[in-house]
Amino acid sequence: MSHVTSIRRILAAALAAAFLLAALSSSAGAATPRAGYYEGTTAQQPGSVDFKVFKYGSFSGTVRKVLKVGATTQLTCASGEVKEDRYLVYIIMGGKIDRYGRFKYAGNGFTIRGRFTTRTSAHGTLSRTVGDCKAENVSWTAKRS
Repeated sequence: MSHVTSIRRILAAALAAAFLLAALSSSAGAATPRAGYYEGTTAQQPGSVDFKVFKYGSFSGTVRKVLKVGATTQLTCASGEVKEDRYLVYIIMGGKIDRYGRFKYAGNGFTIRGRFTTRTSAHGTLSRTVGDCKAENVSWTAKRS
């Protein structure tokens, strides 16, 4: 074996190790959630958030989706009045949870974005608008119940 061949093999192994390390670090912090119900609180008091994660098998592998989302928020109106609002939706086709543990849903004046930090906990933000009353970018945390 020549000296040049061994240097090429060492460089190829180092390059492969660098790619592996980069792939592992890019998925760091990503969590695959467990199926079940999640409940938590928002930055508003009182305020809460809850959702359901469903898992099923498909031809492309195991899929996890958010099937139900609920939230209680304090909406501030243009007049200065504060109203409590309860929002609940069942997502028929399910909100897909991507490989980084992120999900989002938007509809009927409600938007939620989240990310699973562990298999049983998540955090994110939500916004709700009803007429001239709104709550924007309210942070939340939730754990599997």
